[in-house]
Amino acid sequence: MSDLETRNSKSELHINVKDVPFHLCKETIAKRSAIVSSLLERNKIDELPCILQDIEADPETFKLVAKFCYGYKVNLSSDNIISVLCISYYLGMKEEHSTDNLLGKASSFLETRVLPSWNETVNALRSGEKSLDKLADFELVDLFFDSLIEKASYDPRLLGEPIKNREKTTSEYRPNPRRRLFDNDWKSEDLITLPLRFYEPLMIRAMESRSIPVEYIVTSICKYAKKWVLDAEDSVSGKKREVVEAVERLLPHKRGLISCEFLFKTLKHSISLEASSECRNGFGIRVSKQLDMAKPTDLKILTQGYGEKDIQLVRTVVTSFYSNYTNEEEDVSLFVKVAKLLEEFLLLAASEDASLKLEAFVALGEITAAISLGVLRYSDGIYRAVDVFLERHGYLTESEKMEACKVLDCKKLSRQGCEEAAKNQRLPLRVVVQVFFASQLQIRDTVAKEIKGGEEKVDEEEEIGVWSDEDETEKMSEKLLGMEIESHECVVHRWKKAKKVSVWRQVKRKFGCLTTSSSDDACTCDVKKSKKKKIHHHYK
Repeated sequence: MSDLETRNSKSELHINVKDVPFHLCKETIAKRSAIVSSLLERNKIDELPCILQDIEADPETFKLVAKFCYGYKVNLSSDNIISVLCISYYLGMKEEHSTDNLLGKASSFLETRVLPSWNETVNALRSGEKSLDKLADFELVDLFFDSLIEKASYDPRLLGEPIKNREKTTSEYRPNPRRRLFDNDWKSEDLITLPLRFYEPLMIRAMESRSIPVEYIVTSICKYAKKWVLDAEDSVSGKKREVVEAVERLLPHKRGLISCEFLFKTLKHSISLEASSECRNGFGIRVSKQLDMAKPTDLKILTQGYGEKDIQLVRTVVTSFYSNYTNEEEDVSLFVKVAKLLEEFLLLAASEDASLKLEAFVALGEITAAISLGVLRYSDGIYRAVDVFLERHGYLTESEKMEACKVLDCKKLSRQGCEEAAKNQRLPLRVVVQVFFASQLQIRDTVAKEIKGGEEKVDEEEEIGVWSDEDETEKMSEKLLGMEIESHECVVHRWKKAKKVSVWRQVKRKFGCLTTSSSDDACTCDVKKSKKKKIHHHYK
């Protein structure tokens, strides 16, 4: 600052601000600063660097303050306004010491030029993070928050346009045409650029105000997670963990507000980042509550490696989904959607990943089959997945093919499915024979119904139903084949005559097989179980 130096060495003030040297005139600075004036009077001017260091003054802002003391024009902006306020306050640059002083000018600029504008307010809040801590007593942060919430209340689009979920129809928000205060800010600064220490309390206050539609708040929170966690490749894992835990705390639990894709991704990241159990459980519960809204590609997010832990995560999510529903009449349609979702996901896994191991395919197939039993009348989707898997793994031995086929219940194939499977050369011979007998059983039942004149009609069993089987079919199968496909966790059940029971009991009974051991003798489907308290599943 050679232009500001004084030639009188006795009145020179030599200080360093973050290793940047300044040579100033003591008297000139003292005219504007009550603190510098007091230090000079007490001959303690050496304490000034400590004051500047304590408030973490940056060289550029201090240079601006010094130029003001020398009578130069000061260029205030949203980038430097908080730092200028901080330095001018701690140096005592008030009207009481000198008229038309810097603190008054900075305060007026903040009130008239920064706070009325969304962009300037966001930029000032972001730029003055460190200085705001030194001005905590002035509650400037609250002032910024109130300003932003007021603007977002008039036009929630400033937070971003909501991403609509499937099956969710909401009327598009239209801002009040009489309020055009913030139209100039349409290319707006995004709140997601704020540090977490500001963003989280701001979102909490926005939700508490109830003046902003929650859909827009959720949009902003999801964007924040995307920027700082999902897309932040170079970010430190500790910082990511703080953000993902804060995002979980902020997100509401209302079903359908958040996209399934986002929830699956954040659940996966919360586990990989070793977030708190509350965070992992929070995302897991949200995922399970709207699993019926998910797509097969969403489930694939959880099983990118198809490892044991990945498959267990799918199992846990599905289990948690069923634990959330208890009313048969309202929930049957949701069970059907989830059963079809798992069939589609199994087909997706088999068709897209040639490296999918047999063990992983069987594990996913068992989950799918357990959900399908008692819910879907036909399970052609499982057959298609098995067919694709065998096609893409032509090197499998006959015993390995049988292992893959044990997730297939031939009795639950539709007539068209039976016709296709009977001609499928990729299927093991024993499976084809079972398909043949299942087809014959269908034909016999159809003829029997026609003879009875069609008196018994099936209402809801077009989509949902339970098969009735005969012991004689089992005997014929055993006689011709000598053996059956090995039963595993009730995926391919021995054919027994089934009693008609409620769909809800069927679902609960069949789904209970998910948590049994892999032993054949572990099946307890036909054993009545006492009601259990609802438990929360831990997502590890």
